Amino acid sequence: MTVLIVEDDARTARTLAKMLGEDGFEVELAFDGAGAIARLGRGGIPDVLVVDYRLPHVDGLAVAAYARSLRPDLRVIVLTSYPEVVAQAKSTLNPPAAIFTKPLTYADLTAELSRV
Repeated sequence: MTVLIVEDDARTARTLAKMLGEDGFEVELAFDGAGAIARLGRGGIPDVLVVDYRLPHVDGLAVAAYARSLRPDLRVIVLTSYPEVVAQAKSTLNPPAAIFTKPLTYADLTAELSRV
């Protein structure tokens, strides 16, 4: 299963990528919204998009919407430190994204990925 992680905290992104890679996932990274959109535009849409809500250049919901325009059934997981975003995210994406408030536990992430 391929996972695109979009997270502007490079340390967090690399840690998640390393752990997921060790668990057999194929992981790609983008560190801002514009980079994620460029990556998605090159094709090869991942099975799952894990995206931080607050990103430089383009926010995570815009990245998710763009990704869904390319693959409407794409599984999206939104990470946020801003719980008030949850209501907005749920109403913005259809089908709804899975929403996790930071700090995220690895167990929660892998449990959600196992549902794909």
